[in-house]
Amino acid sequence: MTRSLLLLLPLALACDGPGVVGPTTARLGRVGGSNTSTALLGSWRRTLFFLDDFNYSRSSETTYQFAADGTAIRVQVARNHTLGLADILVSAGRWRLEGTRLVIDFVSPSTFQLALDMRLVGDQLELGGQVFLRVLE
Repeated sequence: MTRSLLLLLPLALACDGPGVVGPTTARLGRVGGSNTSTALLGSWRRTLFFLDDFNYSRSSETTYQFAADGTAIRVQVARNHTLGLADILVSAGRWRLEGTRLVIDFVSPSTFQLALDMRLVGDQLELGGQVFLRVLE
């Protein structure tokens, strides 16, 4: 038991910000005007920490990066903190705004389109009901 707590301590200390982010913590606002595209530039991350059915400590992290030239990168990381394992998937494509929808046309590793309702308020970006926080660089 003590060893488990010592293993989880670095995880708890590494967390900054609001901790587990979920749709119920969203602050909603309007998206509109030409400033929206500029405000969207940069990196946005959503990380969830949880215990699975075997009581293993896990996390699921998704990071979007939107560049001024219209390119987009999505990095998805699934971690098993108990066993020290991680799976990473990187997708690349181009992004655009269509009203209040963010559309990303991915070309790598496979071709597909993602279209999500979007709300942007300060350093919080809601995509399809999920809240992402701005990554300060």
